[in-house]
Amino acid sequence: MTVNDIGKIALSVAVTQLLADLLSRKLVFNKDAYKQTVATFQRVKDKHDKTAAALDAKKLLYAQQQKDPSAAGKKSSQQISKKSLEKDEKRLKFESDELTAQAAEVARKHTSSNVYSGVAFLILYRVLATEYSGKIVALLPFEPFHLLQKIMTFRGLAGAAGVSTSTEFHFKWVKAVAAEVGGESITKPLAPLSPEVTHACQACAFAFIYFLCNMTVKVIVSMIFGVKPPPGADEGVGTLMQAPQNKKMMENFGVDPDHLKNM
Repeated sequence: MTVNDIGKIALSVAVTQLLADLLSRKLVFNKDAYKQTVATFQRVKDKHDKTAAALDAKKLLYAQQQKDPSAAGKKSSQQISKKSLEKDEKRLKFESDELTAQAAEVARKHTSSNVYSGVAFLILYRVLATEYSGKIVALLPFEPFHLLQKIMTFRGLAGAAGVSTSTEFHFKWVKAVAAEVGGESITKPLAPLSPEVTHACQACAFAFIYFLCNMTVKVIVSMIFGVKPPPGADEGVGTLMQAPQNKKMMENFGVDPDHLKNM
């Protein structure tokens, strides 16, 4: 276990995310096309919010008019009809669909940027996997459950050691460490190395450290240097699914996009 290895993995993730964010700014978010899309979205959103507020006020006045026509007449010189409300509701529905479509356009710009970033991190993973193949990067202070061992903590260690399963790797590594520390019992091979490490399954490959860096370092760098979509278009794939054309296509396949959004 070396601090340098962990630091190198964390630095690689941070630099990759930083470059992805800077390139996204230059190639996507600083372009006139993106700025116009955001401006159009904001204009449609303001119009939609104004219509919704006016309709709510109109509904409240209509309800008062139904309860006491004379009192409502004092507040408004024009009587509100149910037909007028229905007309305004249709108008709001039209503006809601337009707002959803514009939000999807903004989300599509960010999604394309995220795809390029994902490709960059896939390449980074392959490079690091080759460099750290068969190398124990850290010793975990706990014994991970078996599924986590197979997916992450032992990933790349068993094959490089010439065995096919994590169990075989465990026994092979236990014997190697026991021999190195002078033939100690294989049931406690790591006690001379660290009092916190009690089991050889605590050996950690690079994949687990890489995953933790993606959950922490990558997120922090993205929060500082990344460009966030405006409120209302910041639900990622959920925003795209609510676009009228995408919604209709999903409904044709028997999928309810509203149910997926609420999951």
